[in-house]
Amino acid sequence: MSDYILAFDLGTTSIKTVLFNKKLQIVASAGKDYPTSYPAANCAEHNPEDWWKAIIETTDEVVHKSGIDPKEVKVIAIDAMTPVLVVVDEKGNSLRPAIIWMDRRSSAQCKEIDEKIGSRLFEINGNHNDPSNFAPKIMWVRDNEPEIYNKTYKFLYASSYLVNRLTGEMVVDKTQCGLSQLCDTKTSTWSDELIEGCGLSKDKLPRIVDSTDIVGNLTPHAAALLGLTTDTVVIAGAMDNVAAGLGTGVYDDGQVYISAGTASNCCACTAEPLYHESLHVYHHIVPGRWLAVAGVDYGGAGLKWFNNLLGDMTITDLVKTVEAKKGKLASMIFLPYMVGQRAPLWNTDTRGTIFGLEPSVDRADLANMFMEGNALGVKVIFDIVESLGFKAKEVKLTGGCSVSSWYSQIFSDVTGKHVEVAGESDVASLGMAMAAAYAMGYYKSFDEMTKIINIRAKYSPEPKAVEYYNDMSVLFKKLYAQVVEQYSDLHKIREKYMVKEEKSV
Repeated sequence: MSDYILAFDLGTTSIKTVLFNKKLQIVASAGKDYPTSYPAANCAEHNPEDWWKAIIETTDEVVHKSGIDPKEVKVIAIDAMTPVLVVVDEKGNSLRPAIIWMDRRSSAQCKEIDEKIGSRLFEINGNHNDPSNFAPKIMWVRDNEPEIYNKTYKFLYASSYLVNRLTGEMVVDKTQCGLSQLCDTKTSTWSDELIEGCGLSKDKLPRIVDSTDIVGNLTPHAAALLGLTTDTVVIAGAMDNVAAGLGTGVYDDGQVYISAGTASNCCACTAEPLYHESLHVYHHIVPGRWLAVAGVDYGGAGLKWFNNLLGDMTITDLVKTVEAKKGKLASMIFLPYMVGQRAPLWNTDTRGTIFGLEPSVDRADLANMFMEGNALGVKVIFDIVESLGFKAKEVKLTGGCSVSSWYSQIFSDVTGKHVEVAGESDVASLGMAMAAAYAMGYYKSFDEMTKIINIRAKYSPEPKAVEYYNDMSVLFKKLYAQVVEQYSDLHKIREKYMVKEEKSV
């Protein structure tokens, strides 16, 4: 009998469930989509029950695909999108839809935090006050749904909600502390000063544990639904971006990776927490390591949105039309900030902007523009990170964008860096499998595990392309500076005239 690891990667649009053996090799995998609801402007929600159903279905699928004995699944690990607010009662039942990371309804609560806490937030937590974060979301529930707030037993993250469904325990892992706005990020503990300043109840927050801590065993009910046994243990897990970093092999001071999925995040690993106004900061899965992060919040999703809008070919085929026009593509700038923007811009009002459109532009030109815009947004972050002393010669790339060699080459050319596409496509799942393997004692160190991660592809910057993109990057930054005030004007018009209808996609 062998030992197996079951890893769940809960994303914005779907879950990936991957079964690994002790050697961290993929045995079987499955996926399941679920909808996002947009009940009003700046609002984005999920039904947590959709996540749970997806876990049940995909677990059954991977176990049957693999042909293993369910008793051989020894440990479960979950990573998830973040910050997500799940409001639960004492039995773990959700009391309202989950408010996901792209939701920005809590601007008024952020203003209250600025007034009551001010600079102390950054001094303690190291992160910018932003509507996407955990504390403003809780305050919004307190202010707008007081009956729900009063009934709440705990406020959980998406990953901790699922850990509770599996084990009955209510915890949160340390990687979530930074974007909570309620923690001392350096010590990964709840801050009484920040909690009281936000007017919240500490007893409604779960206890904080390490990502690799074993929280408990599957409950009899969960084991029965998943077709597993109560001998299976569950670790605390992590946020998806951190899991992806570990899955690419990034764990040491000075290493950099780009996680280019729905959001495209640029992440620098540090030995000490780096507090900077343009960056997020949060704990790595690896003890004694932190990540300094900023991203393009809808960067990778832009191309998918464009392709879905046309609806007559796959993204792979769309990219082939781009490759066929190599050397004849139109020069355009796309500001990829379609859903508002967290670090490094901190602007809720931004929307996607196209500059340079002309009648000769075709589908391939537009598709390439979406890819370039995403990469140019990432370069803005690179420039900030490098100004702080990071001079990485190479960058690890992961996420859906890395599947395309054309897209990956754009990242190399725009950043001017050697790019390595690390591991399997499911690197967040691999990162969680590594965390679980460490928790179970299958490996003695993270260094030992990262040595077995394969490099799937390598890309080197092409000098002429680098020169071109350097010029385009200057224009990209100038363009944003020119239109930034008009984003606010447009937002005011939208608020005044737009008919607000609920929809799900």
